[in-house]
Amino acid sequence: MSHIHVCLVSEQPIPNLTTMLQFRPEHVILLKTKEMEEKACLLKDVIKQKGFEVTDEVIEAYDINNVINVSESIIKRCKECNVTLNITGGTKIGTLGTFQAFYTAGKVIFYVDTLHNKILQLFPESQQQDIEITVKISIKDYLAAYGFIVEDFVKDDSYIFKRKDLTNALANNIDTVKQLNQRLHPFDEEYTQFPVTISISVNDKFKSIINQLNGVSLEGNMLKINDFLSLRYLKGGWFEEYVYMQAKALVPDEIKLNVTGRWVTSSKHKPKNEFDVLFSKGNRLFYISCKTSNPNRKTYDKQGTDDAEGVGREYLYELDSIGDTALGLFGKRMIASARKIEDPYIKGRARILKIDVVDGKAIITMKDKLRQWLLK
Repeated sequence: MSHIHVCLVSEQPIPNLTTMLQFRPEHVILLKTKEMEEKACLLKDVIKQKGFEVTDEVIEAYDINNVINVSESIIKRCKECNVTLNITGGTKIGTLGTFQAFYTAGKVIFYVDTLHNKILQLFPESQQQDIEITVKISIKDYLAAYGFIVEDFVKDDSYIFKRKDLTNALANNIDTVKQLNQRLHPFDEEYTQFPVTISISVNDKFKSIINQLNGVSLEGNMLKINDFLSLRYLKGGWFEEYVYMQAKALVPDEIKLNVTGRWVTSSKHKPKNEFDVLFSKGNRLFYISCKTSNPNRKTYDKQGTDDAEGVGREYLYELDSIGDTALGLFGKRMIASARKIEDPYIKGRARILKIDVVDGKAIITMKDKLRQWLLK
């Protein structure tokens, strides 16, 4: 008997992908309102790429009779099939209407509890059960369902672990990090003429392991940088690698570093974004934005006057905007700042926005912070 699985399209596509991948029906029907047309298109593309047949039907967002009629029509024409409903998502009217139609017809109804990684079978009552979610939604598919197409990321991380001692040394010596930020700030990675030589005061441990970074040499207190990859690492790439290593040690379902791509839009211009560290666990996506510049530095307007915003607040606004668009209701966001954030507004506002913050000396406890983060 063919399995037809019906889903309600909403702002949160992951529950629909979850039951589809878990139960692997022959056909998926998406019930969409006019307001969810764009979301339905994104979801359909992902479902098709996974090899499933998928169609959609329009329901009226606030007309319960229409919702019931459309649902009954599906059940009637699929009477020789096993028809199930995923009731997660949609408007309240959509939820009530589909539930009534499928309940009356005696069809199986599911609800996805993403937070606890379970699918709840709500009906029939005699078969009520909690089903553990065993499928894993890839980071690529997760982001695609929200309209972000991954184009590139770090595919071979072996070089990161070859220089882990140097990376860990930087994480434990913020004074060196401050020096590097100050000395290297004027040098743009794209237009700088190499080699670049700067003076820097470092301890013996740093001197003994700096050769882990190809493309640099240290003579006395003079650090010579020969290529843009080394410059990028010393200007802040080391911190992304450090956070990546701490997160990977927790064995997530999947982890990616420096994910770049573009947003799906109707315009010719496709906005681009980069995500520093992304990892998934239990079909929830976790994003860490890594910063090494001074978060307490003030920014200035075009006239050069202090606008009192500060770089740290810009971090917060950026992460809040991207997180809402790409992570969904159950995704989580973190600002990791190698330097201490002094502005109390940032941490207070971050708590309201449910953005975690790890900064300053606390970065050396990053692994423990991430472990606690996963359990929240």
